[in-house]
Amino acid sequence: MCLQTRLAMLLGTGLLFGAAYAAPIPVCSAEIKGSIVNQFSQAGWEKMNEDERLRFEKSVYSQYQYCAVADGSVAPDAAFCGKTSYQGSTWFEQMTCCGYDPQRRLFACPVSIKQPGGFGGAPLPGSREYVLNCVSNGSTFVPVGVDSVHLANEALGAIRPWQFAVVAAANNNINLVQPMSGLTRQARSILSWQLQPTDCNYRPIWGNVLDYQIRLNQ
Repeated sequence: MCLQTRLAMLLGTGLLFGAAYAAPIPVCSAEIKGSIVNQFSQAGWEKMNEDERLRFEKSVYSQYQYCAVADGSVAPDAAFCGKTSYQGSTWFEQMTCCGYDPQRRLFACPVSIKQPGGFGGAPLPGSREYVLNCVSNGSTFVPVGVDSVHLANEALGAIRPWQFAVVAAANNNINLVQPMSGLTRQARSILSWQLQPTDCNYRPIWGNVLDYQIRLNQ
């Protein structure tokens, strides 16, 4: 039997380099994320007041926190700007960079969507990618602006990844982003799928945290 034939047989039966060719599978799959979207819909999340919403999201967080540990060791597949200070599961979404427009007081954070599913049915209910932006006051990070982008499952088999962006106005603690005097500030942006970050030390289950520098130019 020639060498080429033997190699073909081994590859065909998965005996040679099987692990190298196996597609990685996250512990917390798209189906798990879909079940979370269903929980939000069934709980009437959009009609909750802020206190009810925070309690509900805290309970969901505690239920699925293990996903960040189980899937958080995935190596990033893109260069990051600044420092990745925390990384949860980035199988489905990932934020590699953020920037600040001091004239408009806007943060902009591109978000790569890496899987076709795990975001809820299209077009609704879908789900949200939140980004909380924080600025250091010299001793700790404090929130200055948060926003989100809505998305849903892709059913057409298009080529991924897709590039979304979360744009957030700096409307809180604005003394940290004024005056526009050229001062350098330390900033932090937190990407979190479906569960809105509650503070600047929040560790997302799905998403990651970037620390970087901004400058308050006129």
